[in-house]
Amino acid sequence: MSWLNVILRSSTIWPSSLTRLAAVVVDQRRPWLRAGTVAGERRYQRMLVLGLGSILVLSLAPVVGTHLLGVAERPLSGSDHLGALCLIALHELLSPAHHLLHSLVAVGFSWALVELAQKALRTRRVLAGLPTRQLAASEMALAAQSNLAPGQVSVVVGLPMPAFTAGRWLRPHVYVAEELLSGEHALTSDEVVAVLAHEAAHLHRRDPMRFLLLRVLARALFWVPALRAIAEDIADEAEIVADDAASLVTGPITVASALVKLGAWKPPRPSLSVVGFLRHDLLERRVRRLVGEEYRPQSRLTGGSVFVATLVLTVSMLSGVVDVHDLPNAPGHPTSHRHCEHDGMFAAGHLLCRWGVSGAVLPEGVADCPHARG
Repeated sequence: MSWLNVILRSSTIWPSSLTRLAAVVVDQRRPWLRAGTVAGERRYQRMLVLGLGSILVLSLAPVVGTHLLGVAERPLSGSDHLGALCLIALHELLSPAHHLLHSLVAVGFSWALVELAQKALRTRRVLAGLPTRQLAASEMALAAQSNLAPGQVSVVVGLPMPAFTAGRWLRPHVYVAEELLSGEHALTSDEVVAVLAHEAAHLHRRDPMRFLLLRVLARALFWVPALRAIAEDIADEAEIVADDAASLVTGPITVASALVKLGAWKPPRPSLSVVGFLRHDLLERRVRRLVGEEYRPQSRLTGGSVFVATLVLTVSMLSGVVDVHDLPNAPGHPTSHRHCEHDGMFAAGHLLCRWGVSGAVLPEGVADCPHARG
């Protein structure tokens, strides 16, 4: 019996063991990671992508799909009910929410674009004013080991953070503090290579541009607070990916050592469009997983933000769905809705149509639905 058949047969008894084994086999290039860490991170990253996609679709589809892309034929026109649910009443109830959604999207994207322009100009101005120098001959060799060309790295005197990647959208640049290369607090050559290799991963993946776009979306859709947390979680995972890329160059212990040594640095509050090497909120996770401890990622999402997002997105989607139903006085459809009138009753009181109701159930002066079922 082949080893594959043995595994498949044992999977009916020990499915978790098969999952762990599969994780080890797939991630043999990262043998320092525990199987549980690999499986947990993959599941977590898939959930982040799914959450991001769901929020974007559910928040923008009611506006983009209905109006900008157009609706060739309104599928609910000519039908006033879904079972006992009155579409006219539902439309009237959700119409204010739909109009508000238009305003929120317009205001949010305008706000985000203004902030994007301001941050881009501020970042360019700050980077242009940095006291930089080119790499020395010995330093060029370290950059080459890190998969960086000499022209992609600049050394900055007095940089308040160890290293960061920033610059043009498609051509970012790596900036490294001179204190890492010389002086009493200098790192070893291998640790410098680890820092540069980490930043090289950000550079090759163009993470500054990706992070900026994510944060612009989070700002534009500010009325879905969970999106901001997801955007920050995705940025965290990019740090993990960069650590793993650096570990393939120098080994995970060297990357962890550099992180621990630089942990005492207190970088300024981020106000520029940069991706820095040191993130204190991720330090424990990064070091523990690099030294082989099992560690599960912790999301910034809270129960409250998930509840608010679910409520807001449900209302926005319903408002978009109902918007494809014309009200009785809609232009071009003067006779398509011969629906009952409920003088004196609010739409909320007529959300569910009632047939054959008599007595004190209806308010005084209000008629029951005159149409029959079917």
